[in-house]
Amino acid sequence: MKHAAILALGAALFTSTASAQTTYHLGLRGGLNRALATTDPASNRANLPAGELQNDKSALLAWQAGVAFEVRFGKLAFQPALLFSQKGNEFRTGRYTGGVFGATARTATGTTRTNWLELPLNVVYTLHGDHSLQVFAGPYVALAVGGRQTGTYQDYLGPAVDTRPVDFDERVAYGPGTGNHRLDAGVNFGVGYRQGPLQVQLGYGLGLSNLYQAPPLLLAPSTTGYDASRGFADEKAYSRVAQLTGTYFFNL
Repeated sequence: MKHAAILALGAALFTSTASAQTTYHLGLRGGLNRALATTDPASNRANLPAGELQNDKSALLAWQAGVAFEVRFGKLAFQPALLFSQKGNEFRTGRYTGGVFGATARTATGTTRTNWLELPLNVVYTLHGDHSLQVFAGPYVALAVGGRQTGTYQDYLGPAVDTRPVDFDERVAYGPGTGNHRLDAGVNFGVGYRQGPLQVQLGYGLGLSNLYQAPPLLLAPSTTGYDASRGFADEKAYSRVAQLTGTYFFNL
């Protein structure tokens, strides 16, 4: 009985200590994104008998903001967050086709900015609990809530007939028939530093879901020869985002 009482007392003390070490915080988060959507190598097809196709993307700077919740158990913490996160890419496209009177072409340059509600679920390890270096990792899911594509295109007809550049500004649509998936998912990981209520993190978001839907059957790209209509949406694309964020936590 004596040993049983000691064990029960020890268990109670352990539970009490563990409970005292568990803290809860609510934080405000903001930061910068360096965003890119990958391009399948098949999007670029040069030296073809009938012409050439070029689809290239580069990263753009965007932003994110939202709230984070923290449950901390000593050096280990669980930090889910709800963020408005802007992603996308800059792009350059060119379609060149041969003809009796010379080549014809359409080129375009512009920017695609897409808006997402993102839910990262990160586990964070801080070397000294509430201060010092951190490492973190965890999955995320995201829902697209809009976006815009802006830029300029120009047609070239024959060797000497060039049309005027045309500006475009279009809303990015999602769902069946649009070529864009509304849902994304992947993993985040990175390093950071915590000093009291302030946390700064440098992370990377690795998207694992294809952002583009397969084109309708009647518009599917040709499997033989050159297809002048082929574009980004005929390939697979994945979100790649480098993130620099700051979070200020309040005690609950």
